[in-house]
Amino acid sequence: MASNLRVEIGDTWHPKALPYLAMLMMALMLITNILNLKFIIFFGFSVISSQISYVFSLILADILAEVYGYRRVRKLLYMGLACLILYAAFVQIAVVLPPAADYPNDQAFRDIFWQAPRVVAASIAAYFATELVNSFIMSHLKVRLRAQFFYFRAVAAVGIAQVVNGAVFWTIAFAGVLSVRLILSAAAFSWVAVMVCELVVLPLTKRIAVWLKRYEGVEHYDAEPPSPETGPA
Repeated sequence: MASNLRVEIGDTWHPKALPYLAMLMMALMLITNILNLKFIIFFGFSVISSQISYVFSLILADILAEVYGYRRVRKLLYMGLACLILYAAFVQIAVVLPPAADYPNDQAFRDIFWQAPRVVAASIAAYFATELVNSFIMSHLKVRLRAQFFYFRAVAAVGIAQVVNGAVFWTIAFAGVLSVRLILSAAAFSWVAVMVCELVVLPLTKRIAVWLKRYEGVEHYDAEPPSPETGPA
């Protein structure tokens, strides 16, 4: 915890940069949902292209939880969930509406944007649950550890959240369709890929979080941290 920052408990202060970061979070959510439509080759493996933006959204969630706390991030995620549902609903409406007589690309539009409702539900539910768990753990550990051990807190939060992501997405989307072995293999590879990316960018993540705290002038806690004498409970 930086000594030149005032300590704030709860939601008694008004962040300066949060509205802009909230818009970035919403954009990453929508971009990730769109990139779910394409698979790419990554070091010889077929992976979903949304991993690109998904990793950035997890990094941003770490920063937001560290600087602004779980309560504020949770509100952003609720709004993000609403945005994802609206996006999915309007895209599917556009898919089923009859095309204009002189519009030549209707089939291409359908081929790209039509998604099975089960996959749409899995994607939205997994994204929301993952971000919620990631932010909760990051914020909770910050209180328990008095804002120390940033690397440990970030890795632990992302690692556990990714387990939740795999369990929710693959179960909802493909349980009963793909074999358990294939589901576990795909989920495991996704977990490893995300964790490698998280570790690579972790120093940058910390630098951004530290800079943002200094910009806001606040070391925020969702709850009163344990005293230095007693340590974490």
